[in-house]
Amino acid sequence: MTETKTEPKRKLPIRSAFAVILALVAALAAPCGAEAYQSVNKYVSNGHGYLNASYLVIHETANPGASAYNHTLLWSRDDTYAVHHVMELDGSTVYNTVLENRLCWHVGNGNYATIGIELAHATNASDFAKQWNEAVKWAGDELRAHGWDTSRLLSHYEAAQRWGGSDHTDPNGYFRQYGKTWAEFKQAVAAYLGSGYVAPIAPTDGNGGTYQPSYSATRTKFPKSTGASVNIHYALHSRYGAWNDAVTNFNDSNSEGFAGMPYGSHDMLIAWVDSGTLRYRVHTKESGWLDWVQTANYNDSVNGMAGIWGQTIDGVQMYYITSSGEYKQVYYRSQDVAHAGYWDEVCDDGSTYGGDDYAGMYGYALDRLQCYVSDGTRR
Repeated sequence: MTETKTEPKRKLPIRSAFAVILALVAALAAPCGAEAYQSVNKYVSNGHGYLNASYLVIHETANPGASAYNHTLLWSRDDTYAVHHVMELDGSTVYNTVLENRLCWHVGNGNYATIGIELAHATNASDFAKQWNEAVKWAGDELRAHGWDTSRLLSHYEAAQRWGGSDHTDPNGYFRQYGKTWAEFKQAVAAYLGSGYVAPIAPTDGNGGTYQPSYSATRTKFPKSTGASVNIHYALHSRYGAWNDAVTNFNDSNSEGFAGMPYGSHDMLIAWVDSGTLRYRVHTKESGWLDWVQTANYNDSVNGMAGIWGQTIDGVQMYYITSSGEYKQVYYRSQDVAHAGYWDEVCDDGSTYGGDDYAGMYGYALDRLQCYVSDGTRR
């Protein structure tokens, strides 16, 4: 507004002066350099029906290093796994991808009652610390906008426990990689709703030690192989098709040496070793984790292979038991139809050295698998 004449100076009332002082104190208390997330509309789908939500669910993408923006591109091509919102790796941007009055398929039987946001999976502690702060703010702002409190805030794991139809446990494992818990996140959101302030976190690992920003949360150091090995043979069956050729071990130098059909989907896995015992199982998009098997028989689809005919394999877990002699383990990795390159290598079921406990990515058809048995990694 343009002033038309000069007004006489007025004294600031005591109450107003006190308010200014409080505002200055609050500003000084705010974390230096903190930036609020930007909300960007990038709608990819009209959802799967009408939604009248009463809960907010927090997910993480389980796709280490993949940006939120890349997820919007993926969802624009296939909205099967699209969620209402997705937050960038460093928390700088939240993409709004599906209107909140439209239903998304993200928590199984609880889809009808929930709005969801995916947190892109940060691979360094610096990004995670920024994302944590902005995710707390966003969750608080979202709850406030709906007139909800933190009793309406759920993790994917809590939603799965409440309604069923999903076996996911995120974001618990993601938070745990950086020494945080879901309970702490919920407490931080409650504190933000009460004060409008988010206390910055120190980027620490699960043991309280500070991460170097360049450290990858998903990479695990395995012992190096001495060359000792046991042959492993394995094959994948194409959905509604035939068995692909069995592979023995693999060859890093070229594209050969993997089981499966690139850009295809598979429903059965068979695997065996020359000595010792191999236990293996698969996760399917339709049924989750199936029972372990430890034999290989092309004529026995119950005990001689892992899978269910027609169901899409999106995860594999293996465990090698040494019969005698030098201790060995199975190392394996996979690709899927939606992402370039192999995911991180897995050692047995992840219980020995940490790291991933299965190969694959929930929700995405596994199209290539590589395995070997040795006393350490070959990479």
